[in-house]
Amino acid sequence: MSSVRALVAVLALLATSCVAADAAPQVAIETSTSTPTATIAPTTTTTSTTTTSTTVAPTTTTIPDPYETLIATAKDSTPYLVAYDGPDGLPLAMPFRSPNPHQFGGPLTLMVTEGQRGDDWLKVQLPIRPNGSEGWIPVDDYIISSTTVRAEVDLANTAVRVFDRDELIAESQAAIGNWRTPTPLGTFFVAAIRENPPEESYLGTWAVVLSGYSEVLETFSGGLPVIAIHGSNHPDRVLGRAISNGCVRVPNDVIEFLAEHVPLGAPVVVSG
Repeated sequence: MSSVRALVAVLALLATSCVAADAAPQVAIETSTSTPTATIAPTTTTTSTTTTSTTVAPTTTTIPDPYETLIATAKDSTPYLVAYDGPDGLPLAMPFRSPNPHQFGGPLTLMVTEGQRGDDWLKVQLPIRPNGSEGWIPVDDYIISSTTVRAEVDLANTAVRVFDRDELIAESQAAIGNWRTPTPLGTFFVAAIRENPPEESYLGTWAVVLSGYSEVLETFSGGLPVIAIHGSNHPDRVLGRAISNGCVRVPNDVIEFLAEHVPLGAPVVVSG
């Protein structure tokens, strides 16, 4: 009986071994649960930067010379003075015509009161009434120059002084307008320089004609009462006195100096 049991045990063992041998072998498979990673080369964005180099010319500021006065001298092609109410403006109405050349000789000349060299238009003082009138002129009709000379008439001290910049180059006692026909105050300019004829020796040898007029006389000797600095044939009788009809009288040697050294267009300041 025991032998039969032993045989059954052996058969069972063999059956188990056969089942194990007939089974499919197990294969280990590496399962990845992650999504495959794609390596993407980094995108390089190149921004083209355009560099614009702008060369700005340095601004040159010219400091005006405080002693310089610009002068506008009419060209021969300009027959008479035409002034305007502004650059490219309308012509101003004139009380009378100012011819070129000046009625006392020499070219029509004006003192510039506003503007600088290179401008197309300049503001000038006009040799008309009322005193101190101004207008604009086109530069194309004029020759522009300058001076550093000026004259001053000191009515309070009956004196005339001439300066070149800040240097006093001439000084003289003078005769001035009387209380009925005073010498007008203001800033004027030399409009003409006239050598007086022998028949007008009472005016001295020369006259420096100004751009101003008497403010109390309408006419004088049949014409406009223009103010002038002129000589005298009797300076010893008049100098230092308020005796004239508005003009300023100086000795002949002084007026000859002024006629030579104070140019057309130069300022003449009359103060009280």
